[in-house]
Amino acid sequence: MSGHVFIFSGLSKVIAIHGFARIVDAFASLLGKDMLCAKYKQAIGYMLCFFVLSSCDSTGRSHRFSMRQHVLAHYRFIDCDTLKYQAAQFLLDNMKYHTTMEELVSVPDSLELYRHSVDSVYYAFVKDVSMDDMPWDSINSLKEKWHAYIKEHPLPDATVTRIIQADANVVDADFLIEHIDNAFHMWRTSKYAKGLSFEDFKELLLPYRSVEGYGFLQTGAELHELFGKYLDANKSKNLLDFIDFYNTHICNLRDMGGKTTRQETAGVYDLYTRDFHDCVDIASYGCNILRSCGLPSAVEYNICYRSFEGRHYMVAVADSGRWKVFSPESSLPEEKNDGFLEAANVYRTTFAAQHNTPYFLHAKGEYVPPVLSDPCIKDVTSRLRTTTHLSLPFREKTTNHLAYLATFNRSSEGLLPVTWGEIKEGKVTFEHVIPGLLYFPIYYPGEAYRPFGEPFYVTVEGRRPVVHPIINVCTSEEDGNLLLTRKFPRKPNMIRVAEELVGGTFWGANKPDFSDAVVLKRITEVPLPLLQDLTFNRTGKYQYYRFQAPEEHPHANISMLEWLSPSALGYVNAMVPSRLHITEPKDTILLSDHYAKLLDEDSWDKMSWKAEYDGNMTTSPGAYPNITLWLKEPQVVTGVRFAPLNADNGIHARDCYELFYWDGGWRSFGTQVARYEYVVFPDVPQNKLYWLKNLTAGKEEMPFVVVNGQQCFVYDDVIRDRMNVR
Repeated sequence: MSGHVFIFSGLSKVIAIHGFARIVDAFASLLGKDMLCAKYKQAIGYMLCFFVLSSCDSTGRSHRFSMRQHVLAHYRFIDCDTLKYQAAQFLLDNMKYHTTMEELVSVPDSLELYRHSVDSVYYAFVKDVSMDDMPWDSINSLKEKWHAYIKEHPLPDATVTRIIQADANVVDADFLIEHIDNAFHMWRTSKYAKGLSFEDFKELLLPYRSVEGYGFLQTGAELHELFGKYLDANKSKNLLDFIDFYNTHICNLRDMGGKTTRQETAGVYDLYTRDFHDCVDIASYGCNILRSCGLPSAVEYNICYRSFEGRHYMVAVADSGRWKVFSPESSLPEEKNDGFLEAANVYRTTFAAQHNTPYFLHAKGEYVPPVLSDPCIKDVTSRLRTTTHLSLPFREKTTNHLAYLATFNRSSEGLLPVTWGEIKEGKVTFEHVIPGLLYFPIYYPGEAYRPFGEPFYVTVEGRRPVVHPIINVCTSEEDGNLLLTRKFPRKPNMIRVAEELVGGTFWGANKPDFSDAVVLKRITEVPLPLLQDLTFNRTGKYQYYRFQAPEEHPHANISMLEWLSPSALGYVNAMVPSRLHITEPKDTILLSDHYAKLLDEDSWDKMSWKAEYDGNMTTSPGAYPNITLWLKEPQVVTGVRFAPLNADNGIHARDCYELFYWDGGWRSFGTQVARYEYVVFPDVPQNKLYWLKNLTAGKEEMPFVVVNGQQCFVYDDVIRDRMNVR
């Protein structure tokens, strides 16, 4: 080892141990310049940085000179900026709570060439163009050309590693410095960021990631270089205009490539195709890019929905002092977004650790459910929904510090914790309770939960929370048999669709323009979401038959339709109709069927491409006002077998169902294979909360109670009767 390398290597070690600032102070003191610290210390610091960094390895990083010291020294002695120094400390101090799950190892030249070409050509079309003057014809033509090119020259995959690593092992000093400098430039120049406090700046503009562990790391400077030319904050009329530009340009760039044959995600390159595209991807890139271009923002998500599967990620921005959420690429900010109307608790992802989270509050050795174990989450539900505080008695013997409120969630074995409270002096207090949400109070003596109370929901009466146990609405049945016809209640919009069919008419005609049409039957009652018969009031021989939706609701929302004729007539263009739906044992008398269904094609296969004939309850030709049967000659039709458009959450014949009841946890009562459109479970424990799970198909399920022998679903039939949950 040469002499100067040995000296500087040793100096690096001393700096790493004692800190840059102390070493500079020591040098200044030795030189007798301690009273003139500003200029001399800067000069000394600069020289030390130069000498130490010159001894780093070829990657620009020395094992003996940490990334932290490098970054802090830069902002103390080279780019002397107190706020940047504090911002760097903020990122470095909280970096230990963040991980990276994937890295881009290499990118084929042809993939980079494609990205660069798309970007250059598209920008030439939209440079300095307002939203009102977008050259859509040219853009659409450009998309077609790129699609043709990709078809002939498939895009290659990048090389990616997927190893969970601490950010401190992935992020280097150059990355942080470049990122911090861009964030400060945006803070000081963007009209949407100028009024931001330093504390808000650190969370809403400074972080280099917006979703924990997600995505490939790019600095704000890199993102601004790529997308800043499309998004000049100071040239936009207002925040909505700025986001409208983002939505339009990102969607256009994604559409240039469309769906390709790539199999690997590739970071920013994914923004030029639609290969990998979900709400996490959309929100993460949306937030990171908007921040890089000067818009303070954050990602928020709900743990689950009260009735449905999954979760949703959105971006939150402050507009005129009010927080609004939106889905980048598809919507604009609004205070109440449909994406969160059905949500359980909503959390914001933060970069700084939040010390009121289970990560910090739990007792030593206490299990924390993974869904709430992130140290960097902040409950923001109260900004979007009405919430209340709630204290519950806690009499369990435990050393735990925390208890939880869980809600029903099918994909998490029927239960998912959504908020927490601290156990103190025989009670547990929850700060973010949503009125009208089904809750299960639980704690974790180990990795399995244990309830400390019965399921309930809360109303707010006189500004005070009132607890309503779900089990109080149950009534006993003498024989203990449960006859069940649904696993999920009818959705309000599907009920509305069925109601709008009332007034619809069935016509018969012998002229193709229906100028001689006669009314055969009018729908006068709201049809049920099942296959049912409607017998015509008059019959005759007609060549053309039609269903015509009401003028006030011109949508033929019929999901299944079969034109019935007596099988005794022996028509050749006929086949056996679908079986009527049977929802209780006495209805089996309807199985004696003397009808055939008429076809206006050579086979049913040639008809079943149409939504009304495809056998799918969730599709209909609702975009059209009518459905017509075009026969080759006049024939008799005496009625129809039909079902309105619906979510198909009734019981399916031949599907297997498992019944659970709540008794200190979800207990399985066994399984049944449905023979018809109902299922019976005998000798079931009474006065319980139940859950019927379809083991064969479907995802939508909701707990229910039984009142006077009828299924009453918790939200639609129990809670909604007591309150307006929204």
